Amino acid sequence: MQIIWAASAKQTYLDAIEQLFEKWNISVVDTFELQVSQLINKIEFHNHICPKSIFEGLHKCVINKHNSLIYKVKNDNCIEIVMFIFNKSEHIF
Repeated sequence: MQIIWAASAKQTYLDAIEQLFEKWNISVVDTFELQVSQLINKIEFHNHICPKSIFEGLHKCVINKHNSLIYKVKNDNCIEIVMFIFNKSEHIF
């Protein structure tokens, strides 16, 4: 299964890392990156592992108590990472 990242996913991922680095330290950033990598690997092999979002075709995965990942299954061979969200923020998901 091919994993692609939307431009919004790349930007929100970098924003999350920057925020973690500013507020905490590099070990917290490393932990977050590992959590994201492990989750994406799970999604790659079990593409409906996370619950559906309120929006058609999207799934929301909790990475940790602070962050979630939004993705969609584009077809039988492709999953698109749509964005990362901060769970305590006001978001539409």
